[in-house]
Amino acid sequence: MDSNSPKMPLHTLRPLHVISVLVVITILLAVIGSQAALLVFICLLLSGLAGLGFASLMAVRSTHEQPRMMQILLNLSRDSEIAALHNALAEALERISEQNDPIYRRLALARLHSISEQCSLIGNSTIEFPSTESWRVVYEELLRSPGLHLYRSVAYIENAHYWQDGPGQQSTRLNLELHDQRVVSIERIAIIADHLWSESSLFPVDPLHSWLDEQHRHGIWIRLVRESEVGNDSDLLCDFGIYGNRAVGVQSADPAGRTIRFVLSFDFDKLRRAEAQWSRLAVYAISYQELLDQKH
Repeated sequence: MDSNSPKMPLHTLRPLHVISVLVVITILLAVIGSQAALLVFICLLLSGLAGLGFASLMAVRSTHEQPRMMQILLNLSRDSEIAALHNALAEALERISEQNDPIYRRLALARLHSISEQCSLIGNSTIEFPSTESWRVVYEELLRSPGLHLYRSVAYIENAHYWQDGPGQQSTRLNLELHDQRVVSIERIAIIADHLWSESSLFPVDPLHSWLDEQHRHGIWIRLVRESEVGNDSDLLCDFGIYGNRAVGVQSADPAGRTIRFVLSFDFDKLRRAEAQWSRLAVYAISYQELLDQKH
């Protein structure tokens, strides 16, 4: 055969061709070879098949992870801002992995686990604000955002000084300003603890009553419900706001009525659940205007 003639690459060999060659070799050894040679060949063949099987198994397992990671990297590369953050994080992780001090590694891994949990929360369309100051900035940004025309708020009030501190008064003024300017329509349901609104009183105690009355005079739609009237629907006893079709925020307050934590979610399902809660609360509530009519 001419040495310059094209050779068949190994990767073009088909499984059927390989099997056929192995069968022919086995028959020839069985006919003209010794039993020892046949036995050695079969052992080698079985060893090769076992190795091939193990390699195939590892390849199958790796294919479940590698394409997924490659797809993630490809998706990230399409977002220049996220890609830059990913690269910075990857470089930082590489530097961390090069450190051998056990105390450093323990502290670093603990902090990284915390960061990972925060990233998972953010990845689920949820942002947590641990301080009032950071939240108020986003609160105003949301209310002033283009396309937002309706803000529905549920105030779970257990203290007469609810929203009476500096940040709370600032938020109230913002509500009144935006509603007066017809930038956004505001509706509010106030769930009021029984000790702040007794059965014998037409209105809640001050300064809570004054806070509600001021909003009503500016045209904000106000409805009230006593905490005990909610009955067994304890899941309704929470403080939240619905920002149009965009987001829902859940507020946590301290015993003095000051906001201490806020969780903002852009998840569509959570938004729909909040809307369902709003509708259920509206069944229990009475409008502030109706209470005024009873006064007269």
